[in-house]
Amino acid sequence: FGLSSVRFICGTQSIHKQLERDIARFHEMDDTILYPSCFDANAGLFEAILGPEDAIISDALNHASIIDGVRLCKARRFRYTHMDMQDLESKLIEAKDARVRLIATDGVFSMDGDVAPLRDICDLAEKHDALVFIDECHATGFFGETGRGTI
Repeated sequence: FGLSSVRFICGTQSIHKQLERDIARFHEMDDTILYPSCFDANAGLFEAILGPEDAIISDALNHASIIDGVRLCKARRFRYTHMDMQDLESKLIEAKDARVRLIATDGVFSMDGDVAPLRDICDLAEKHDALVFIDECHATGFFGETGRGTI
């Protein structure tokens, strides 16, 4: 039963595509790309979308997979005090000359269960023309009214 190895070795099968469609539907999104782990996803994302002319502004208590992904990209790095919106805004202002500003946060922080103030983060992102990345690995399936996480 099943495949003899991981997708990377065996290739994309119809079962992978079906699971991606099911997950996209569950999250009410257009599409999904599955990775073997969150570490793999975060390692691949930031490097692919951010360059040296960009800035990433990361919560100080983000999961190690986000921190490692940030380290792999060439964007300028800023770290704001955990869930401190005043500090986040000061970092957004400091990075105002960046081509792209990306705020990175966990939805639910795995070590202490804090829930990111996403409404406030998104308001600041809109005010400062920034993008928002939310890692939902510790929220999907159990957090929120429908289990869809913090979003």
